[in-house]
This record gives sequence, C-alpha cells and structure tokens, in this order.
Amino acid sequence: MKRAVAIIRVSSKEQANDDRYSIPHQKRHIAEECERKVFELVHIFEFVMSGARVMKSSGREQKEILGFIEKNNIEVVIVHELDRLARSMIDTLLFVDELNKRDIAFVSVHDGFDTSTAQGQLQMQILAAFAEYFRKQLASKVLGGMTDRARQAKPMGRRPFGYNIDNGEFTIIEEEAKVVRDIFTNYAKKNKGLRAIAEELNKKGLRTASGNKWSHANIRDILENEIYIGNFAWGEIRIEEAVPAIVDRELFKMANERREQKKKMGGRAQNSTYLLSGLLRCGKCGAALVGASRSHKYITKNGDVHKYHYYVYRCQAYASSGKNACDAGEYRAENIEKLVLADLANLMSAMSYDALDGSYIEPVEKENLDQELIKVKKEITKLENMLEKAAEAFEAGAYDLEFFSKRKEKITEQLRELAKEKEEIQKQIEEGISKQEILERIHARMKAQPDFRVLIDMFLNGERDKSKISEFKKDLQQIIGRIVVNSVDEIEIYYKF
Repeated sequence: MKRAVAIIRVSSKEQANDDRYSIPHQKRHIAEECERKVFELVHIFEFVMSGARVMKSSGREQKEILGFIEKNNIEVVIVHELDRLARSMIDTLLFVDELNKRDIAFVSVHDGFDTSTAQGQLQMQILAAFAEYFRKQLASKVLGGMTDRARQAKPMGRRPFGYNIDNGEFTIIEEEAKVVRDIFTNYAKKNKGLRAIAEELNKKGLRTASGNKWSHANIRDILENEIYIGNFAWGEIRIEEAVPAIVDRELFKMANERREQKKKMGGRAQNSTYLLSGLLRCGKCGAALVGASRSHKYITKNGDVHKYHYYVYRCQAYASSGKNACDAGEYRAENIEKLVLADLANLMSAMSYDALDGSYIEPVEKENLDQELIKVKKEITKLENMLEKAAEAFEAGAYDLEFFSKRKEKITEQLRELAKEKEEIQKQIEEGISKQEILERIHARMKAQPDFRVLIDMFLNGERDKSKISEFKKDLQQIIGRIVVNSVDEIEIYYKF
C-alpha cells in the first residue's frame, strides 16, 4: 500500500454554509478514494482559516507538509479538490510541481486528477509548463520591484553595519560608524591584517550587524563596500552620494589599494615578519624568495653550547623541489636587506640620476607604463559595458529617461577622462621619460613618507625592530615593484614611480 497524506482546507464561512466544503465532507470522500486506490492514509492536514495559503515558497504550512512527507516516506498527497490545496491557482501549480520533483504522486478526488497514472503524468507535464511560466512571471515582478527600489537607492535587504534603516532610508548609527572608521584606519594606515582586526573587535566584545562574532570575511566586506563613502550599488545600478558617508574617499582608496596589493603579493607575504617578503624574485628561475628562520649551535672553548637564530630568503622552487628545480638555494636576509636599504639611502641623497650607479632603474619605466595602460584600457572596457547595459535597461523600461540621461552623462565623462589618460600614457611610452624625471618621481614618493629615512638608517644599523617591520614594509611596497636577486651581492631593484 502506498502511504498517503491528505490536505483539507476550509474557511469558517464555507464550513458553516456549504456541506460540500465542510471538513467531514472532504474527509469522507478522501477516505473512500484511499480505500478504492488502496492507499494507507497516514495523516490529515487540516487548515481552517480565511485567505490561507500553502504555496508561499517560505510558508510555514508548506514547510510543515514537505517536512512530514520526507520524514514519513509519504508517496501520495491527496485533496478533495484542486482549489483545496492552496487559495490561488498559481500557488497550486507551483506546489504540485514541487511534489512532482520529489516523485510524490498527487491526487484530486473531485477533479479525477492522479499523477500516478499515465494520463495524470501528461496532465502533470502541462501543469509543470504552466508552473514554470508563472514562476518566471513572479520572478520578473520581484526583480522589477527590486530594480525600482535600487534606482531610488532604497535598502535592499539586511542593513549594513554602521547604518540603520529608518522609513526606507539609511541613517548612521554613530557607535557602529566609529568601529567602521577604526577598521579602515587600522587596515589602511596601521597595516593590520583582516584577522588581526577581527580578533581585536571580538576581544572588545563587539558584534556584527547580525549579532555574530567578527571574522576576516566581515572585515573584508566592509573594506570593499562603497556604501561607506556614500555610494549605493546594486547589480549594474550605481548611484554616487546617495547615502550618508561614514569614511572619506581618500581613506577608502588607501584601504582598497592595499587590498589590491595584497591580492598580487599574497596576504601572508605582506603580513609576515620578513621585511622584503612579497618583493623578492629569484634571478635564476623567477620564483619568489620566501622568508625562513634558521638556528645554529656552536661550542665555546669552555665547552658551553650556544645557539643563535638568523633569517634567510630562499628560492621557493629550490625549497619545494631541490637543486634540480633551481640551484639558487638561500641568502642571508640581512645581506639582501642591506643592499636594498643602502640603495634606497643612496637614492634619497642623490640630486642627479647621473650620480647613481643605477642602470636597474630604467627597465621599470616601460614595464610600469605598460601596466598602467592595460589598467586604463580595462577601465574603459568596463565603463563601455556599463553604458551598454544601462542603455539596455532603459530600453527594457528599468530606467526612466531622466535617470538614464544622468547615468549616461556620468559614464561618458569618465570615459573622456580615461581617454585623455590613455593618450598621455601612450605618448610617454612612445617618447619616453627622462631619467632625471624618474628620479624626481621616486623622490616625491619617498618624501610623502616622513619616517622613511629614519627607518632606513635604523635597519641599516642592525636595529631590526619587529614592531616597525609592518609599517616599514608598507612604505617599501609603495616604492618598489620587485627585487630580482641574482647573487648574494648582485640585485636588481625595480622602482615604482
């Protein structure tokens, strides 16, 4: 015998005035059908309420029914009439389709509908097609409503940390806004990592907008969310200065530039205690040079055993696969660091490029310009795609003419600026930049970091202050693109400008 459940639905008015819809009447006919078809009626769901609906996708009743079906190995759902399953025909179609996906037969006594038969299966296929149509129609209506809200910069779900949603508008929660500002400052200016910031917040007993402990993912999402500089974004819709800003644009830019830098170098490299990690490349095989600690024991004349520690940078290919992959081996960290720092000190003191023994500065010129050109071209392509999609949205009725015109004007202006920038970079590539100008640009970057020279001298004198490494490393990464190590006394430094 197939195990079955019945669904009986009435409103109080129907139950009182029409025996056809009463609970006893439905039960009697369902019981007779189960006996005729040899179904074991395991349970009857009774719903007595006006305007009740089963087929809301997250509705309590549907959840209850489907949960019971799964737990009790139910094979058939039976009703007295189709309209007893749910209040609307759309809901009925969608629910029957849901049962079909679970291989649950559906029987309607009064309508002669039974999906366990060949005829019923054909009817089911027709109903499933209608269900899919209505599902798409509902999705389209929902998307249209959401698009309308987005065009007005209205909240689109959970509130972002730092904001309250008051009558459909964003307002700042100052206590949380202070936490947001601290997150940006700690990341952009103090060089703290995502996990370190999350741990610090958790130690203070602070919680996210949903009341959970902080994780690195929460910190990352805040740092990358444009809402904190007042921009509203949803899909292709982006409206600037639509929301009260919590952080200034310069701080947001600094934080996200560091995010990009970490993605290129790897977060662990940037946060490690090795000053040049993430910058070094092996001159023999091109692999990264990674930091490692070493210890050495020695015995004095008196027989005492002493142990001292030191640091090295070793070729990753050599570390992973041995000399067959690369015979570069490893280099004492202090030796490589002194070469780099001495060159930086020399560079800061130089008044003329010709006074430098720095033929290695020149190659970065073409490389950096090529990279900048690629970046600008990508931005142009991105904006052109945005303009095309905005036009498509306007044609589809998602944007009104006023909104589309403003959007088009803004994107067009950005495209004009990028076109000028592209033209300037191409001109520089063709004509080249003077060596003296390269030096002046690097000087300008160094002067923007007031403690830079102090840190150089400190590390050159052997004062390896671990508390300063993170800060110093950030400064180095803003000035140096990469360092190629050819031997213990030969390096190539590729500066940024």
